[in-house]
Amino acid sequence: MIGACFALWIMSSSATWAQTTYKQMPDDAGVVAPQPPTRAGACAPATALRDLEWNNVRALIETGGTLWHERANWRGSYIVPKEDNVSTVFAGGLWLGGISPDQQLKLASVMHRRNGKNDFWPGPLTNDGSAEVDVTVCDQYDRFFISMRADAQRHRQYYDAVAGGTVEEDFPDGYAMPAYFREYPAHGNTAINQDYYLAPFKDYDGDGNYIPENGDYPWFDFLQEIDCSNRKREDIVPLYGDRNFYWIFNDKGNIHTESQGEPIGMEIRAQAFAFSTNDEINNMTFNNYVLINQGTQTLTNTYMCQWVDSDLGGINDDYVGCDVQRGLGYTYNGDAFDESDSFSIGYGENPPAFGVDFFEGPYQDADSIDNPLTDNFSNAVDSLGIPYEGIGIGYGDGVVDNERFGMRRFIYFNWGSGPNSLPTQAGHFYNYMRGYWKNGQRMAFGGDGLNPGTGADLEIPADYMFPGDTDPAQWGTEGVPVGPWSEVGTGNPPGDRLFLQSAGPFTLEPGDYNNITVGMVYARAEGGEPFESVKLLRIADDKA
Repeated sequence: MIGACFALWIMSSSATWAQTTYKQMPDDAGVVAPQPPTRAGACAPATALRDLEWNNVRALIETGGTLWHERANWRGSYIVPKEDNVSTVFAGGLWLGGISPDQQLKLASVMHRRNGKNDFWPGPLTNDGSAEVDVTVCDQYDRFFISMRADAQRHRQYYDAVAGGTVEEDFPDGYAMPAYFREYPAHGNTAINQDYYLAPFKDYDGDGNYIPENGDYPWFDFLQEIDCSNRKREDIVPLYGDRNFYWIFNDKGNIHTESQGEPIGMEIRAQAFAFSTNDEINNMTFNNYVLINQGTQTLTNTYMCQWVDSDLGGINDDYVGCDVQRGLGYTYNGDAFDESDSFSIGYGENPPAFGVDFFEGPYQDADSIDNPLTDNFSNAVDSLGIPYEGIGIGYGDGVVDNERFGMRRFIYFNWGSGPNSLPTQAGHFYNYMRGYWKNGQRMAFGGDGLNPGTGADLEIPADYMFPGDTDPAQWGTEGVPVGPWSEVGTGNPPGDRLFLQSAGPFTLEPGDYNNITVGMVYARAEGGEPFESVKLLRIADDKA
């Protein structure tokens, strides 16, 4: 599994389980939805969208934060294999939330952006504490900045040849710099109080300014200059992948109509990327988010989450689960044949499994110790350590305060109504982030995690829903001994599932940086029960 540094220099109510879907095509699908009243000068919703298509995956992403969702036609758009036009997932997005000093919930989350609902807008915020953005900036940054590792390497080689006097020998046909190098958003506008450094670049001549004609380039760390064992949260995150989409968005461009939450003042510098390989990584994509608190308030009990509307091909016959030791959440089919439906094309026989792994979570609060990696449950709890290597980075490595969370919660919810349905207000979103149902009830072990009538034991809390047998240390049940727990074992009918992976809690001071990296994993067995694809998914996940 990918460890520190994201070393992907690869090679280098009594709610019941829904048996039918509540997912409905919005009335305004295919047309621009009417927007709610906006403040004077407020930003319009983001419009840019583009497919990340480099290896065996075609993944649609938007500058407004939504992932893998074709809103115009209300269908999923994370296609694996990319030629088949079958989506492994319906949508995804980033959730953030924390508590201000006056005990107010600050929260920004995105789901489908349905009916004009938005919590995120394009562009960087001001760094003077006001954390503001105007229409001009939003419009300017409503785009992706696409870079190629090979272009950066060749640019470096050319300027090394210039410095070494070997241009005629090394570049006999000359060299033309890629035009997009000049558009790369390395610098913000300091005249309007934006950060000067916005996107990572290699400062070839050391003058502090991005001038590609002087040898500077979008920074892929192909020279492996980063010391993975001693990275700090404020260190610059390089570009990853062979093909990289970079964009900047924020939660202050307008009113939060998705979550109804109060704005944080968060600036997010995002990248989506892929590698072209001859192994399982060729079926994966990855996202990294650098989060900067540009406001003046300290957020405590902060969580960063990856939300997934996990429709695997056909939407009505899915199960979800997680592998605690790997920090992996996944979806698999409820039977051996994945049917098509009105929303999506099914995979047919031997359907695959799809997963999301928290390869790098946010940094844990500094406490001046090296928090342990230990199989002693009490020691792990008392010393803020972890029992499994796959749910964190930097624990027990001899380095102080480099620890990073992995997946600390895995929860599911359904379409429809009831305490385990779609969130509709900020408190619902935050409850899910912390492992509580919408009604404030703690998620419980067994059954559907909510209702005793399904086998849920309300006396045993559950941080991880449907972990199977992957939590032998009972990390998710506060040390209470329990047996395996899965949807299949519980006898739940398959349905239309959504899930959330959460990391935290941590503190985010004004001006603080934090970041997460998640990877999307795919695997398909050639026969056997549907869970055989999950077994292969674990193997694929270990390759990353």
